[in-house]
Amino acid sequence: MLVFSSFNGIVGSGIFGLPALVAALLGPAAILSYLVCAVLIGLVGLCFAEVGSRVASAGGLYAYARVPFGPVVGGIGSTLLWCANCVVPSAAIANFLTDTLAMSWPVLDGGAPRVLFMVSVYLLLAVVNIRGTRSGARVSVTTALIKLTALVLLVAAGFFAIHAPNLHWTGMPSVGSIGQGAVLLLFAFMGIEGGLNTSGEVMNPARTVPRAIAITLTLVATLYIGLQFVAQGVLGPDLAIAKAPLVATATAVFGPWGTRFLVAVTILSAAGYLTADMLCNPRSLFALAESRQLPRKLAFVHPRFGTPAIAIGTYACLCFVAALSGSFRQLVIIASSGTLLLYLICCLGLLRLRARHVAMAGEPFRAPGGPFVPLAASAIIVWMLTTLERKELAAAAGLVIVSAAIYGIRERMHEKRKQRPAWMLD
Repeated sequence: MLVFSSFNGIVGSGIFGLPALVAALLGPAAILSYLVCAVLIGLVGLCFAEVGSRVASAGGLYAYARVPFGPVVGGIGSTLLWCANCVVPSAAIANFLTDTLAMSWPVLDGGAPRVLFMVSVYLLLAVVNIRGTRSGARVSVTTALIKLTALVLLVAAGFFAIHAPNLHWTGMPSVGSIGQGAVLLLFAFMGIEGGLNTSGEVMNPARTVPRAIAITLTLVATLYIGLQFVAQGVLGPDLAIAKAPLVATATAVFGPWGTRFLVAVTILSAAGYLTADMLCNPRSLFALAESRQLPRKLAFVHPRFGTPAIAIGTYACLCFVAALSGSFRQLVIIASSGTLLLYLICCLGLLRLRARHVAMAGEPFRAPGGPFVPLAASAIIVWMLTTLERKELAAAAGLVIVSAAIYGIRERMHEKRKQRPAWMLD
């Protein structure tokens, strides 16, 4: 069950668009970046599993940053969490959904129709989720099964349509290109933390968690590499310029009906992701507001529907603005680089939790290899970040600097308030 939960958290809509982006960088050698991501997520997953067994606080990655490093770093983690790990990915998928629909309706390529379509998408999602959670939750299992069935079918059938010359390596790519490709692909690997957040409640975690991570990453990496292998082998150089690479691959393999089928699956998958995202992630804003990390108004609960209405509306507006601010590729880079920084904080936090012997009741799960796992994960993250251009890191770095300043000032004011005489506080 832990494998299924983690697998469902990782395989989202990003893989429908990323094969083209990484092929533009690496061509047939793109598999190397997939392997880097698989290794990194495996190491990070082990770190999350141990931190989750040591930290009793709710909040997921926010708590994983706050408990070892305090409220200021926790504030930075919360900003990276709701922005780079929630808002920007949603905006990227909304862009990809619009690009896919534009293949059939070119009017959505730009201008007012594209803006109106995105407004309609987020308005509908906000209204549905403000009125209640049941409507937003029903589509999750159905969309996951349809999506996975379609991807496995494409790999199986596409294997027989591969042209061997399209897979020929012209040379070994540079280390920097592999790192850039890995940053892009991280977008498709994000999400293992959702399934592993319950590692403290797993039976025999020292045995179960490492096995679950190994099985999950093997399944995900095999599926992703199979999709990249088939897309590259079928499309060749055309893969790098495809707006919807898996749709183009299905067209080449199955003909016109394959186009319609994959377009429908892509739309369903993206819509399912956006629906689940709007169901879950506004609650992160709500939780942060309740803990006074964000304005208290975001913790407002609708008196009739019992939902965090202001948090949902605010989240929808933020996603819409982000969706208009850049292309699918640009938003993927921002989401991945910001998430890498968040992962780095959590991996280094594990070392601090160990040093301070922080643990819940009972024996915590311990990642094998002592300090090797968090240090190796941190080293890979730092290397991946150094492969990006400065302008590509600017947005994530800006979030860190601004949030550090805000939460630093806030903590200083809080400390000064505690030092005041009791009569002044009254």
